[in-house]
This record gives sequence, structure tokens and C-alpha cells, in this order.
Amino acid sequence: MTAAPGRTSKPGAPISLAKPRVFVALLSGFLLAALSFSQAAASIGIVLETFRPLGGGFFSWSSGQRSLAISLIEAPKKTKADELIEAGRTGLTYAPLSARSLWLVGKGLELKGQFGAANKAMIRAEKITRRDAAVQLWLADNDFRRARVASSLRHYDLIIRTEPEVAGEVVTRLAAIVTAPEGRKYLQPYVRDDNPWLPLLFTKSVYELPRAEPVGLLLVERKKKAPALARLEPNYAHLMTRLVAEGSEDVALELYPLLPNANATALNGVAPMTNGGPVVGYPPIIWSFADTETHRSNLVALEGGDGGIEFFGSPGTVGVAATKLIALRGNTRLQWQVRERSTNLQSSASWVATCLKGRSKGASVSSANLLGESLPLGKNLALQLPGGCDLVRLEMRVNGGIGRNPASLIVGKLALLKAPPRT
Repeated sequence: MTAAPGRTSKPGAPISLAKPRVFVALLSGFLLAALSFSQAAASIGIVLETFRPLGGGFFSWSSGQRSLAISLIEAPKKTKADELIEAGRTGLTYAPLSARSLWLVGKGLELKGQFGAANKAMIRAEKITRRDAAVQLWLADNDFRRARVASSLRHYDLIIRTEPEVAGEVVTRLAAIVTAPEGRKYLQPYVRDDNPWLPLLFTKSVYELPRAEPVGLLLVERKKKAPALARLEPNYAHLMTRLVAEGSEDVALELYPLLPNANATALNGVAPMTNGGPVVGYPPIIWSFADTETHRSNLVALEGGDGGIEFFGSPGTVGVAATKLIALRGNTRLQWQVRERSTNLQSSASWVATCLKGRSKGASVSSANLLGESLPLGKNLALQLPGGCDLVRLEMRVNGGIGRNPASLIVGKLALLKAPPRT
């Protein structure tokens, strides 16, 4: 019995792709593999633009949302409202409880001018989670535009507490609120020791606002002691200095007793030291010492436990080495002694007292040259301060003269004495 002859395949011969079944099977396998890969990529956030037309199951809608959010921030005028709304609604299809999808819908509606619908979308988003900073920021800004300051502040507070990395942007908005009397009223409950963002707000406000007066008023209008936080001490000192420099002496005088570590008696005296140590407080109520390349001053201990001040002025320069505010009580004179001095050719040093508040506001008096060789050392000297004045700014002005080393002097026995009435 012989076998019928049949077709045989040579070893290693390629499979023919001409057969329809084989071609369809291979194509189907390729498509299934591609779709499976696209789904896996979408699930972990990889963006494959080729699969965008297949929808959110095969295209990473979350990555698309992130890209839209970034473009909205970087180029808001180029972002299309319909694109935002579509991306947000696509996300809601796959994740109905997505606050970020609702935010996109709300931003799109806002761009269309449909503010009521946008507000409803954002409120829905907040109900899903209060920890989405973008949603909270929109609601805060919207409340502020509508004069709902208390509600706006609650949103801002929540943002900072839940998303510290965006605190700087939010605090910039809060600093702007400080400038408005109505805003300060609503900010007062947040001015307390246990508020974690208070130091950041004060730093931003004290150093960056055009004027310091609103910051001072925020503390004065509370009618309470200012928070006693070590991180706020440099802010308080800079705030006092700015208030006086900008002509807001009345606010500075009201604020000073409310500050922690403020020595209330310092305003009525000129002594730089007490009980063997520096007078505690904030300049320029206490002595404000310059520390620049051209002028500086510092405390020195003198014999007998007395505290003095050493003043320096570089050659070829004229400037203020120290300053202090004094609240006068009737006719007053300043008394001091020159203990040491080092002079240059044409150098000089003088007290200058200028009235800042009172009938004689603007009046100024100056002492003799304390670096003059004819002025005795260790003897009591005096200067009659302006009469009819409630507040005086006392300055030590030093001209360094011509030489190699700074001109300098040490004064001690600083005191305010009652002067006889002017005739």
C-alpha cells in the first residue's frame, strides 16, 4: 500500500501572509496589543496623542487635564473655554467625584462669562474635597470680589493650612487685604499666637507694602497686646522704624505699648542702658544705631556702671550715626558728657533735635561741635530741646572730615532734665 502523494513544506520556509485568515489574525492581535498598551499607559498617566480620539479609557484624561491647567496658568488668553469644559466633563465620565474636573468645567464657564454656573461647579467641587487648592483659591477670590471678606479669608486660611507650598501666593493676597480698613477688621481674628501663617503675612506686609501704616493699624485697632512670637520681633522693629520714617508717628506711638518686650519708659528718656544691660524695646523708641560702611555706633560700658555710646564717621562722609524719639514733658534739656574723641581735619559731631509733633513742628536745634578741641572732656554739657513740642527726633550727625581713620567720640551721662521756662 502506497501513500498518496501530497504537498510537503520545506524546513524553514516562511509562512505565507497571502491567506486572508492569517492576515486578519495577525492584524487583530496587533490592534489588541496596541489597545491594551494604551489602556495601561492611560491608567498610569502616560500621554499618547495617537489614542486621544478613542476617549478617556485609552487616552490619559488626567494628564490632559494637568496640561490644560498648566496652559491656563501660563497662557490664559490662549486657552479655549470649550476645551476646558470638554476635558472636565470627560474626566467626570470616568471619575464622577473629581474636584479637578469640576474646576476645569468651572474655569471654562468663567471664561464664557457664565459666573453663576461657574460658582455652582466650584461649590460642587468643594463638597467633594476641601483640600483642592485650585478650587479653594477660586472660591476665595470670587468671595473677595463680591465683598464677602470673612468667607474669602476662611478659604485662604484653608489653602495655606492644607497646601503650604502655595502659601506665598495666598499671603500676597492677604497683604493686600491689610491695606483696606474693612479688610483689617476681618483679619483681626487671625492675628494670634497660634496662627502658623501670621509671621509670613507680617514679613510680606511690613517689608513689601508701599506704606507701613496699614500694618500698624491692624495691630492698633485690635486694642490688644500684639502676638509674642520670637519670629515677629524683627518685623516689629522694622515696622516701628518705617512708621516713623514715613511720618506716621501717631500710629507708632499708639502701637509701641502694645508690642511685646516694649519698655514704655524708654520714650521719656535717653539712657542707652539700665541695670547693667541695654534698654529693651524697639528702635527708634530706644536708640537706633547705624551700622553702615560710613557710619555706625554701639553701646559701651563706662566706669561706675554707666552706659555710654560710641559714634563713628568715615573720612569724607556726613551722616547720622544714631537716632532716638523722645516724648517731651514741658521744657526739657538734653545733658551729656564727652568722654573720649578722635578727630580728623574738619571733622565734626553734633546733636540735632527736630520737633515732629506739637506747636513747633518742624523746628530744629543743634549742639556745638562735640569734636571741637575747645569743648572739655568729662564735663556736663546741655542742649535746650525745642519748646512747644510733644515729640522730638534726636540724632547724632557725624562729619568724618579728612583723614585715614574714622572720626569718633564716646558720650556718657545721657539724661533729660527739666529746663526753666523760656523767656
